[in-house]
Amino acid sequence: MILNGSCLCGRISYRISCVREDAEVILCFCSVCRKANGSAFSANLRVRLSDFELESGEESLTTYSSSPGKIRVYCAHCHSPLYHIKESEADYLTVKLGTLDSWNQTLSELPRREIFKEEALPWL
Repeated sequence: MILNGSCLCGRISYRISCVREDAEVILCFCSVCRKANGSAFSANLRVRLSDFELESGEESLTTYSSSPGKIRVYCAHCHSPLYHIKESEADYLTVKLGTLDSWNQTLSELPRREIFKEEALPWL
């Protein structure tokens, strides 16, 4: 399965060539992710770094170190959050699900994990 994604302005595009058995959808409710994404929670897809390919827009990437050992990657033009990388998980990166250009049924079949649920807004 191939997944394509991009930022809002289209300057940056990427491809995930294979979603392996260790891929997972992660919903994060922590306050840092809420602020970084401007949403009540962050919906993510954790994939192997080796399966991720930046197709265009490398010059438009900008980064922000939001926590020790965690780098968030954004578009410098439209400021779309694209993915983040953790030093402690160097073989993986976590793509923001909202940046995918299309959805695949396989995504709904992946394991789903909710983290920092205790920080979720009370109405969720």
